Amino acid sequence: MIVGGVADTGDGLTVPAGLPAEASLRRVSMTCGEELLLVVVPLENAGDEQSDQRVGLLTESAAAWVAAAPRPIAPVLPVVMVPLYGCHVALTPGRAAVLGPPARLELLVTAIVEFANCEGELRLLEQRCACLLETLDGDACHAFECDEQSVTHRAELAARFRESVAILGRLAVIAPAVHAPPVHPPTLASQLGERLRDRTRLAERHEFAVDRAELAERLYEACGQRAAEFGIARRQMGLEWAIVCCW
Repeated sequence: MIVGGVADTGDGLTVPAGLPAEASLRRVSMTCGEELLLVVVPLENAGDEQSDQRVGLLTESAAAWVAAAPRPIAPVLPVVMVPLYGCHVALTPGRAAVLGPPARLELLVTAIVEFANCEGELRLLEQRCACLLETLDGDACHAFECDEQSVTHRAELAARFRESVAILGRLAVIAPAVHAPPVHPPTLASQLGERLRDRTRLAERHEFAVDRAELAERLYEACGQRAAEFGIARRQMGLEWAIVCCW
């Protein structure tokens, strides 16, 4: 039965309008620190025209709810739609919907959560890379030469170097999930994961993030070397003046 309003699931969450009473809405806390609202809609596909129309309407309602997710996070990703063997998945950062036969739903839910964890962490790392890139132009001069003014910014430059190393470390941790090879024999969950990674260009985004983090790391490593050389030269000059004064 299609309900016209919203249905309370008993835990403070409400099923979006236009979905059947047997649908459920789940709140999933992900390892990346974000929260995923997931609508699960069981479908009993009778294979007739009326049933197909009903599935189409439910898919549209679920996709519309997913597309209405708040978009405060950059980069803004479009809604990803994946039809798969009588199942339908819609996903965007913060919201997802899965429709399909009851026996397949939990497998798909697990695959969606695993993907959302990986994509969410990558998206946060992309944001951290973007913040580093905003400072590169102003800090590039410190990699060529160092002076007293550069020394005053040494703590900031060191913090940005540590940030670039931390980003590269996290990118290395999630790399196996991003570049996971196809599973043989394929399963429903593995195929969903592969299609989600492909449609969100996860591998390419990961490579771009690695390139940007490495660029920042090289720059701030050079800044650190110039600062260290300046400090050594200043101490050496002070020692030489002390020796001259003693004479």
